[in-house]
Amino acid sequence: MQLLALILYNADGGRRVVSFRPGALNVVTGQSATGKSTLLEIFEYCTGSKTATFPIGPMTDTVVWYAALFQLDTTRAFAARPAPGPGKKTVEQAMLRFGPDLEPLPYTDLAPNTDRHTLRQRLGRFIGIEENHSITPRGSGPSSTGAHLGHATLLCLQGQNEIADRDHLFHRQRDRYVAADLKQTLPYFLGAAPHDQARKYAQLNAARSRLKQAEKDLERAQDPSDTAHIALAALWHEAHALNLVPAPAPPDDHVQAMQTLQDAVLSPATEPPCAHEEDQRKLDLERACTDLREQLRALAADRRLLLAETAATDDYTASARIPRGRLASLHLIPPPQDDDAGTCVLCGSVLPQPDPSITTLRSSLDRLQRQMDGIDAIRPARRAALEALHQQTTRLRSRLRAAEHSLQALAQVDQTNEHLPRPDRIDFARGRIHGMLTALQRTMGADLARLSQARDTARAAVEALEAELDPHTQRKQVLARLVPVNRDITLWAHQLQLEHGSQGVHLNLDLLTVEFVTDAGRIPLSRLGSGQNWVGYHVLAHLALHRYFVRQRRPVPRILFLDQPSQVWFPPAAHNGDDHGDALAAERLFQLVHEVVEDLAPELQVIVCDHVDFPAPWFQEAIVHQWRRSEKLVPVHWADAASPRSLPRKAR
Repeated sequence: MQLLALILYNADGGRRVVSFRPGALNVVTGQSATGKSTLLEIFEYCTGSKTATFPIGPMTDTVVWYAALFQLDTTRAFAARPAPGPGKKTVEQAMLRFGPDLEPLPYTDLAPNTDRHTLRQRLGRFIGIEENHSITPRGSGPSSTGAHLGHATLLCLQGQNEIADRDHLFHRQRDRYVAADLKQTLPYFLGAAPHDQARKYAQLNAARSRLKQAEKDLERAQDPSDTAHIALAALWHEAHALNLVPAPAPPDDHVQAMQTLQDAVLSPATEPPCAHEEDQRKLDLERACTDLREQLRALAADRRLLLAETAATDDYTASARIPRGRLASLHLIPPPQDDDAGTCVLCGSVLPQPDPSITTLRSSLDRLQRQMDGIDAIRPARRAALEALHQQTTRLRSRLRAAEHSLQALAQVDQTNEHLPRPDRIDFARGRIHGMLTALQRTMGADLARLSQARDTARAAVEALEAELDPHTQRKQVLARLVPVNRDITLWAHQLQLEHGSQGVHLNLDLLTVEFVTDAGRIPLSRLGSGQNWVGYHVLAHLALHRYFVRQRRPVPRILFLDQPSQVWFPPAAHNGDDHGDALAAERLFQLVHEVVEDLAPELQVIVCDHVDFPAPWFQEAIVHQWRRSEKLVPVHWADAASPRSLPRKAR
């Protein structure tokens, strides 16, 4: 995608067409305040940016539509948007039309037929940006992710205040959200990430959320204080007393515990325990209950002690705040001299009975502060200890209730079936356990199995996506694709005689800057001096990236806007006595841009807006517009015609 023209329309149907040559260096030169820098903002607005950043003045007073004519591979695209109304920064409506022979449309043909999001999406499809858009739940609402034309144009623009910025390399990088988008989408534009990477990252985030929720649900369902789990533990103890299961306590996995009990009561009858062995197991169960009660009493005593300590420290803290507040005023008094013990520090009079020295009072204040700091430091540990005691008490109470229920059930079976032989009583108990277990399985078992399966499914999805989106693999791919980019930057930096150009220059996409290899290690662009270096490396980094995009057929517009690159060599009202040297340095940069465009022709279009006008033939040939004297972006007669209409508004 290259730019054929930018078009402005006024309310009277007037049309201002600013034409460009595709596949070539285009220079728009002229005086200040003629509208050169605004061309970049019009381009960005016509490609779907949210906010119009046009300077307030003749253009915003007269222009009612902005449009751009693009050359695509096999067709053309006419993209237009109405001007924002008074007090507004954007308009969602847009117009988009395709055709192989399109020319700038007349004003009467302008009519919205889409919105800016669809405009951006359809143009992006034409340059090869594949579908990679997804909606990810974030915070209070959904958030869009994925590379689109708006991200691609960030790599094509260098505004007047950006091209010499040593702290930020890319367009609008100062916005932290834009910087985050650049870091996320640059691997895709380099070809180091698949087109659906953003969608897969969204899927990974969603899968992690599902896994976290599934683990919480399963943990809540397996809460030992739940009545169903107490009943399961009671059945287990009862089965153990009857020699149906060997372990005295059920496993932590309740699904496994129910399955083990199910197998035990349905398996062929084994030799029942003798009366002595059965009584011994019941006695062990009673002893376990006694031991659990003792542990609960000990935990209760520990809890009372911690609560008492907490109350005591709270009382002490409240009391200590008063003297600490009074002694804190000592910080307003200058440190005393050694012979000032009997002198008032405020009025200087001699005291008949010397007060406690300032040093003594300061020591008291420091000691009091250390004590209160120690109290504050121990509060989190005390709260954690209370929480641990609460959790341990809950577990022990659940175990005690289960053991007591088991003893009650065994006693009830013996009392109800005391006239039956022991084998029949045991068979009756097996049937009772089986019946209660079946009821538990219909409620708790089904839920646990479902929740366990949901957790396993979510975990498998997370593991599969993490393996596919291995950041180490992607980082290796990014570094490999940056090798030719870094090589070009280093070669051109040496050619332009920029600082550290011959020692190795690297793009760091994690920090979104250029780094240099020095004897002291790598240093970023922000550590270099001289605006010549800042502008030079800005231009070289973007040229090298676009050369890579062209050669690798990456889905980025074949346009590079550079606004005022000569500003560091020719600042306003500068008289440094070395104008000739500055002119040569600036011309070398422009000539390099020209050579790169010629080398890639007709695949790259570079548009430079600047004041300079070098006499070299190649530069004169590159000039497409020269705005001097009365020629400007917005025709003078538009502003003259609009000014009478503005008078009544001001009067009102």
